[in-house]
Amino acid sequence: EAVVKSVDLPVTVKFRSGWDENSINAVEFAVLQEKAGASAITVHGRTRKQMYAPPVNLEIIKTVKESVDIPVIGNGDVIDALSAENMYKSTGCDFVMVGRGALGAPWVFRQINEYFRSGIILPDPPIEERMAIMIRHIEKLCKYKGDYVGMREARKHSGWYIKGIRGAATLRQEIGSL
Repeated sequence: EAVVKSVDLPVTVKFRSGWDENSINAVEFAVLQEKAGASAITVHGRTRKQMYAPPVNLEIIKTVKESVDIPVIGNGDVIDALSAENMYKSTGCDFVMVGRGALGAPWVFRQINEYFRSGIILPDPPIEERMAIMIRHIEKLCKYKGDYVGMREARKHSGWYIKGIRGAATLRQEIGSL
């Protein structure tokens, strides 16, 4: 409420379904955020204890959506167009958030948009294009964060970009030792 009163921008809140399976409080928390003036909320369908362990609880996102009048953004396990569609259909949420699904695959947004526009599932780009995107990403990391920090972050991102490529494990070891 204090943040909403002190800024002239929309305030959004992101939260998990609860701390653990014994303290699922997403609905109550969402209602409080709406009353405090939040413009939208994002619900991650897992508890803090679960971290990223499957499965995501789509039912809690659906229940939150049914309990508030502000936009609800569904989050958790959205990794491609079909999982984005499943989030919408299963929860009735207004928007979908992509998190880890975009790591090493920033083209996932184009794929999701195209699927909702035309019903077509675009393939992942070929390896050459993926590597070109990775290099541009690394160049931007270095430009904005400096070479020292940028290259250290690039190690992590490079591992995500090469996931699934033949010889990736060996290449990850080489990248990590740089």
